[in-house]
Amino acid sequence: MKLLNVVILSSALAFGATAFAGHDLKGAPQGFEQVNLATVAAVKSDASDDQWVTLRGRLVDYLGHDKYEFADESGSIEVELDDDRDWSYISKGELIELTGKVDKDLLSMKVEAKKIVSLEKGPVPSSKGAQGFDMAK
Repeated sequence: MKLLNVVILSSALAFGATAFAGHDLKGAPQGFEQVNLATVAAVKSDASDDQWVTLRGRLVDYLGHDKYEFADESGSIEVELDDDRDWSYISKGELIELTGKVDKDLLSMKVEAKKIVSLEKGPVPSSKGAQGFDMAK
């Protein structure tokens, strides 16, 4: 019986540590993410659903609502910029580093942006919407 209790306790502790290491918890310490810089081509060919990725490139086209085309030297992919966040510090064609989660379905793939840093001017949030795009689409 003691052995069973030890096994259950150590399993619970191991699970708890593993869950915390995922950093999906609100209030978890920052800076422990293991996100590697990737290319669009690598994301399209190798990424799995809900995988965190970091891409370096530019927003080149507005696709409608909260969808944009992101491009780097290897290709382009659709990214979603949630309209409940302020992305106005980003301009069309500006060099950025985008961190987000891959949303992969049977017939489509996109990256849901969670963080964008301007590599030209740094993050300077102001009003809603990315600058330089024709929002009439």
